[in-house]
Amino acid sequence: MILTIKKLLQNTQLQQQVKEADNLIEAIKLITNFGAKKGYSFTQDSVVQMFSRLSLEEQELSEADLLAVTGGLQPISGGLCKTINSGTRC
Repeated sequence: MILTIKKLLQNTQLQQQVKEADNLIEAIKLITNFGAKKGYSFTQDSVVQMFSRLSLEEQELSEADLLAVTGGLQPISGGLCKTINSGTRC
């Protein structure tokens, strides 16, 4: 479904309408209605769930991010190095 929505959003007219939407619900209605006109059948609820999952995935930290935040990695000269037994190894 993500690929289908990306394909639909290549339409410049739909892009403009989505940008001008007052809120997310209105934008989702525009996407589902445009999709229906193109022969796709997905519900507004399924689109909301997809956007919610994408939003959560974007917020997740990678393993390197988690290690950096917890002090397991330190940025050194543009790279990341592990801190091991009070020493740093790159």
